[in-house]
Amino acid sequence: MKVVYVGNNYGTCLSRYHALQKLVSPTEFFSIDSYFAMGRWHKLLETMTFSGPRHRRANRDLLKFCAMHQPDVVWIDKSIWVWPSTLKLLRAQGAFLVHHFTDAIFPRRWRIRSLFRLLRMTLPLYDLNFTSNVDDHTWMLRQSGIRAELTYLGYDAGRYDARPLSPELAAKWSNDLLFIGHYEPRTERGILSLIAAGIPVKVYGDGWHHARSKALLQGTVQFKPLTDEEYIYALKGAKIGLCFVSELNYNQTAGRSFEIPASGTFLLAIRTPQHSECYREGEEAEFFSDTDELVRKARYYLENDAKREQIARRGHERCVQSDYSWERYMRDDWGKVLRVMNRVSTPVA
Repeated sequence: MKVVYVGNNYGTCLSRYHALQKLVSPTEFFSIDSYFAMGRWHKLLETMTFSGPRHRRANRDLLKFCAMHQPDVVWIDKSIWVWPSTLKLLRAQGAFLVHHFTDAIFPRRWRIRSLFRLLRMTLPLYDLNFTSNVDDHTWMLRQSGIRAELTYLGYDAGRYDARPLSPELAAKWSNDLLFIGHYEPRTERGILSLIAAGIPVKVYGDGWHHARSKALLQGTVQFKPLTDEEYIYALKGAKIGLCFVSELNYNQTAGRSFEIPASGTFLLAIRTPQHSECYREGEEAEFFSDTDELVRKARYYLENDAKREQIARRGHERCVQSDYSWERYMRDDWGKVLRVMNRVSTPVA
């Protein structure tokens, strides 16, 4: 069995590739990083029209790459740039097409939603679509011609563990409360409530220049993303890791839902059905539903080290024992791919 994996050469996409690579050999990687590194206006024009030199080159090179490697399966991560004609040619060459997507198909911000038009258009062309979004999975099952499976977000077991930072790194990355993630209005309200209560919190992530209260956030928001390595250091250095799931993507979990406990750090997350399924509240993690509960629990667990460390330890154990890892989910998902391939290839009697 030969696989070509298509996606970004960083973040969780890279973690999923490494997990699949352990399961299937050979698994070749087609990185899209260099194709869409462009200036703001060129990027806006190409991503709104799904055309232009970079889209043409990326689709052409993907076809050449697959022609060279002759894969049985082409696994595409977040297919917001792949043309229908490219997918049809790959299928004509005998490739089984898999699509994996961890964002929302219908994001609530119109500009992002418009960028996913091509993705929505091509969903029926895939032999199997994986989504980690419960609502999107329900929607796809109701559509004619779309085969979909629910998958889950996880953590990279090869990169996240509960070992403490070195004294030098701990001194640099030590924080009471930490949030890492993109800007959303609900998240800003939560961070501002902590600041107003005098609770120290630090924020890293994209899009925070859109914040409405930049003056109040000065010194709290770093207005920059972190590298993959810095991200791990920051999580390990925090006493409490905050998890605001994306309201715009109507998610119930985030990668942080698992990366924080996997790092040995206390998880304080917004209360959702999936969070409550993953962790016992008050024993393996803590949850909040509004800013008052967020402030109250943040203050309590900063003042009670022993209780916080006990829950952090149990949360880490739950992460490991329940195997909320990309390795586990890719193993499960690959099994689903093989079952569908077998059904498709087996003639009806």
